[in-house]
Amino acid sequence: MNLIHDSWIPVLRNDGVRDLIPPKEISDPSIINIYAPRPDFTGALCQFLIGLLQTGCMPKDMRDWKAKWEKPPERAFLESRFERVASFFELDADGPAFMQDFNLPESESKPISALLIEAPGDKTIRDNLDHFVKGGQVNLICRRCAASSVLTLQINAPSGGVGHRTGIRGGGPLTTLVMPCENDGPASLWQRLWLNVFPACEINDFTRNIKLTHPEALFPWLGETRTSDKKGVDTFPKDAHPLQMYWAMPRRIRLEFSGNVSGPCDLCGRKDDIYATGFRTKNYGVNYVGPWLHPLSPHN
Repeated sequence: MNLIHDSWIPVLRNDGVRDLIPPKEISDPSIINIYAPRPDFTGALCQFLIGLLQTGCMPKDMRDWKAKWEKPPERAFLESRFERVASFFELDADGPAFMQDFNLPESESKPISALLIEAPGDKTIRDNLDHFVKGGQVNLICRRCAASSVLTLQINAPSGGVGHRTGIRGGGPLTTLVMPCENDGPASLWQRLWLNVFPACEINDFTRNIKLTHPEALFPWLGETRTSDKKGVDTFPKDAHPLQMYWAMPRRIRLEFSGNVSGPCDLCGRKDDIYATGFRTKNYGVNYVGPWLHPLSPHN
């Protein structure tokens, strides 16, 4: 599954119809919002699309930004821009895979339910203390929900035990999105997203390192993980492309897929040809430290 080419983003149209679209269709004026099966997925998918626009379609200046606000770009334009990074967004590939560890030896296997932020830990389940969020409720999920799950965990990663790193914004990030005025009816998805995209001239206010231009400096899953154990290193803003803040990958995760199980997905209820049934994980992944300033988090 390719997250640029395939239809996997759950959306709501202005006539009430729910649909799945590829990212290149987000400027369609009939689409008014993300409609994911979980609220945390909705927030994460908004950030995914904002990051994709910031990475592949960054306006040159405020004039360019304003032009695209007043007249959203055609599907063909977005398709051509996103195609430049499409090969980096494979989900279930044998090689580099979206927000998953490049090479994960000697890892621990986990059920797919443990990928969800609120999932009870092993000890909680063993001690029968999972009173409010029961274990064993999610056993297989479709690739669409798998992509949303790993995305949500990586950008929000809470404290997960020794060496399981928190997100680039800490263990409890607060995301703030600028929202359009809706006095004249519901805003389009494009308006919701584009209001949160910065012109190139302003993005350097967050980090000024523009020398690291190789793809793995932007998308960390394309190369060997910068591990943070005793032999590893911490990751400061100077060690990464400025826009890695949208694609930060603090957790070492590799999804496990199977085509020998039958659905539907335990999260969205849809069927798929392949399901995620578990994942492998290892601690001491990327440890983001220093003055990282994320555009979608409030700060002084």
